[in-house]
Amino acid sequence: MLTRGIFLVALVVVLVLSLIPVPQGMSLFSWQDKLEHAAAFMALALLAERTQWPRRWWIGGLLVYGIVIELVQGLTPHRMADPWDAAADALGVVAALALIRGVGARRA
Repeated sequence: MLTRGIFLVALVVVLVLSLIPVPQGMSLFSWQDKLEHAAAFMALALLAERTQWPRRWWIGGLLVYGIVIELVQGLTPHRMADPWDAAADALGVVAALALIRGVGARRA
């Protein structure tokens, strides 16, 4: 039950970080934001796996969540929607699934 609470808090943290204004000039390289998206959604997926909810539920939920965040960003004056961010979110989920599968195979 604690894991589910941590997962829900992490969802809120990712939402807040996705909607606050980003200071200009904070990027070290051009695709840093894509790496941040992938890392955030990889972390969310790894937490989701620990909730013991059906995998297809949280995979679908996280993919939709990434798209919804982008749509909401498009409605804010200080952020913009970027379909490549949603793609990076999905890549993070896929990376987590690969890690989960790899760890599971090693334990078997």
